[in-house]
Amino acid sequence: MTIDFIKFLAIVICFAIAITGRNALNGRDYRLLSAALLFTLFADFFLVILHNYPIGVAFFCVVQVLYNVRFGGKKRLKILPFVLVIPAVIFAVYGNILVAVSLVYAQLFFLSYAAMVRSVRKGAWPAPNSLLVFIGMTAFFLCDICVAIWNLGEINVEVSAAVANFANYAIWLFYAPSQICLALSARRFAASACKGELWSPD
Repeated sequence: MTIDFIKFLAIVICFAIAITGRNALNGRDYRLLSAALLFTLFADFFLVILHNYPIGVAFFCVVQVLYNVRFGGKKRLKILPFVLVIPAVIFAVYGNILVAVSLVYAQLFFLSYAAMVRSVRKGAWPAPNSLLVFIGMTAFFLCDICVAIWNLGEINVEVSAAVANFANYAIWLFYAPSQICLALSARRFAASACKGELWSPD
């Protein structure tokens, strides 16, 4: 059993945790989370197993679109055309589809993270769930920073070997916990059973 298969299996388990939750806090929130984790599974299959990075990152773009809707509502979809402008120009000039898709992903993640913070502040979830959402998305964000550092060499940015190696090891130290927290974040816990309906941003 290779290390890549073990990593992918961890994401399969996170998806299973999410879809087997019998007592969701809110139906809409649960469906969006389950869809996001399903596309996360697709993304990791292409990244970790097939090593097809452009398609893998493209699936992660779909993940962040779903998180944008989960945290900020359907109105977030109106900004998508603006997210595509700069990456489209870069691709037209340099022809590097991975860099272009990665820029789309980065913008979508910043937007979903900002929407998450706003939702947490507005009390979208009771305390156990809001903490899981915040920790999950923050660890996800730190993971992506490590991915960016590890791949700076691909765009001719020099990084010390020590920093690059630390970033490489830290990727999964952040990523696996982030997905576990997010997988659990839509469940109704005993402490949240008496809370009201999930706040809707739409």
